[in-house]
Amino acid sequence: MLRFRLTHPVGSSLVALMAVATAMIAGHTDLAADSGAVLKLKPETHDFGKVTATNSSAPLTVTVTNKSSTDAITFTSIVAAETFSIQSDQCSGAPLAPGRSCKVEVVFHPLVTGKVNDKSGLTFTDSAQSSPQQIELDGQGTVGSFF
Repeated sequence: MLRFRLTHPVGSSLVALMAVATAMIAGHTDLAADSGAVLKLKPETHDFGKVTATNSSAPLTVTVTNKSSTDAITFTSIVAAETFSIQSDQCSGAPLAPGRSCKVEVVFHPLVTGKVNDKSGLTFTDSAQSSPQQIELDGQGTVGSFF
C-alpha cells in the first residue's frame, strides 16, 4: 500500500493528484484504505425456488469469513430485503476476528405469487474494504394446493 504525506502547502493538491494518478496507473488502487480486512460471503447468490405464498422456505445459511490475517471486521448492519427475513444472525454484536467465520440464516417468505429477484437481497454493512457487500436472492411465490 502506498501512503503519501504532503509537507508543503503550495501545490499540495496538484502533487496529491499526480501521486494518485501515478499509483493508479501502476496498479496501486488501495491507496487510502483504512482496513485491510476482506469479507467473503458464501454463497454469493441463491435461488429459493418455488415457495407457496404466505409460507416460508427452508433457511439458507450464509457463511461470512474474514479473510484478513490482521484486522477484525465490525458489522454495522445486516439487513434482508422485503420478502426475505433473517432467521438467525451469529455475526452481529461482536467483531469478527481475522480468519474466523460466522453464519446468518435467511428465509424467503413470499406474500404474493410471482418471481422475485433482488440483487441486494441480503446486505452486510461493515468495516471491510468493499462494504457494503450484497447477496443476490431469488425465489418464486406460487399458489398452494386446495386439497
